[in-house]
Amino acid sequence: MAAARDDRGRFQKGHTGNPNGRPKRKTEERYLRIVQRTVSSEDWVKIIHVGISRAKAGDLGWARFLAEYLMGKPLQRTEVAGPGGGALEIVYTNDWRDHSAD
Repeated sequence: MAAARDDRGRFQKGHTGNPNGRPKRKTEERYLRIVQRTVSSEDWVKIIHVGISRAKAGDLGWARFLAEYLMGKPLQRTEVAGPGGGALEIVYTNDWRDHSAD
């Protein structure tokens, strides 16, 4: 049975193109259970100690991993400036044609 679509081909509100939902991630869940059974808390402590030593020795991969794990990924910021690096002028109007390009 086809899902209901509007005249532009989009699904109508309340109708989905995937009525059964997203399939379960059985493979990933199985791998996670294997890791949980195989790697002990003591193993993780040893792994982290190795990572700390390597990060201190200049291994940027380990430094990045530890920083992201402990503090999260840093936010990406973008600075926007106007012409010549000056202040950016923001103009509000009710009609977009008021400031159209000539």
